Amino acid sequence: MPTLHMLHSTQDTINTSFILQSETSTIVFDGGFPCEADYLASYLANLGGHVDAWFFTHIHDDHLGAALDVKEKHPEIKVDRYCFNFPSVEFLNKYEPKQSVFSSEELYHRTMALTADGSVQTIVKTGDVYDFDGFSVEVLRTPVEEIANNINDTSCVYRVTVGDKILLFLGDLGVAGGRHLLANTDPGKLKADYVQMAHHGQGGVDRPVYEAIKPTYCLWCTPTWLWDNRGEGGYDTGPFRTVIVRGWMSDIGGIKKHYLMQEGDHVIAM
Repeated sequence: MPTLHMLHSTQDTINTSFILQSETSTIVFDGGFPCEADYLASYLANLGGHVDAWFFTHIHDDHLGAALDVKEKHPEIKVDRYCFNFPSVEFLNKYEPKQSVFSSEELYHRTMALTADGSVQTIVKTGDVYDFDGFSVEVLRTPVEEIANNINDTSCVYRVTVGDKILLFLGDLGVAGGRHLLANTDPGKLKADYVQMAHHGQGGVDRPVYEAIKPTYCLWCTPTWLWDNRGEGGYDTGPFRTVIVRGWMSDIGGIKKHYLMQEGDHVIAM
């Protein structure tokens, strides 16, 4: 039976890091900041040390930084294929040239160099389907530069089928990207059992996207301070919208469980 591993942050920060494994296949989605690389590598080593495909949602260092450091510092982890679709360097330099530590252009070139030792690079396209033992990954959306003015809205959206279960990975998709997804996707493709909450559960897609997904399980890549939107005045006094999004999900209803990153690693049998 395939198993989804949702990893916590070792640094109490935002961390989108998922591993999906069947008896013979292992794939990864994103991975988190560079500071998560050692833990991620050790976790992957315990699962066999071999990754069939590593999917990135978008080119932010809190999503792919760990993967870059795993590649550079942990040669014991073998990755067959890296799958992604990023906006152009011109787009990156126009809208978000600098990130927390790296420039976006530097991340772009480092990602392109991941395959220098023989791993395969796959530029995913909307409609592509990648089959593995026990599950498949369909690409619902890739970057549309014409509707975006930030990297988050260039997030790829992946629809994963595991038996009779559907998982939806939204990356950091924002309002414009979410509206584009709704307008250009068969509604039947959006309905999912599990959803990775966009942009760590705050400041992501609008409520209608979640209404279309109508999940049974929500995956929150959200540390405690962000889950509670904690500011200087305590609960829900910070600048984030997490508590608002939590309210949406309560209103939509039908949710059996919220998986919270702050609780530690989650191992979910599919």
